[in-house]
Amino acid sequence: MTLSTSAWIGSFVVLAGIAGVVVTSLDDVRSALEESTARDNPGYSSTDISDAVTVVLVGSGGGALVLVLLALMSLQLLRARKNAGRAMTAIVGVVSIAAGLGFMSLVDGAADIGAGVLRWGPILYCVLVAVAAIAPFAPGVSTWLRVRR
Repeated sequence: MTLSTSAWIGSFVVLAGIAGVVVTSLDDVRSALEESTARDNPGYSSTDISDAVTVVLVGSGGGALVLVLLALMSLQLLRARKNAGRAMTAIVGVVSIAAGLGFMSLVDGAADIGAGVLRWGPILYCVLVAVAAIAPFAPGVSTWLRVRR
């Protein structure tokens, strides 16, 4: 379980780094995303574009928070040696990877801000989450789950 726990913690650190870049460079990120959205959707009004960027940023932050809480819950279940922890870890992992790839696609217009953290951060996050979600299915974990403390 150490590998899964370490990978989840690493993914939380990466998420915090991504959030830090977005918060500290919010004006630059918004501007880049608005320009990108305007270029892709020339018929949209500036208000619609600004609202869309707000939805992307707030929705991404809120979604990330929910996924972190679910990941912590799955870790707690695993720590209590509950088989449901493996299933929950796998489900949260798949949803987290999909969210990470979706976020990467949505913020592509601002990918160069913050030394490229918005480009490589989501990829690193997805890799760490994949490790965290797969580790509980290692052969020795089934035996470990059966042993009661």
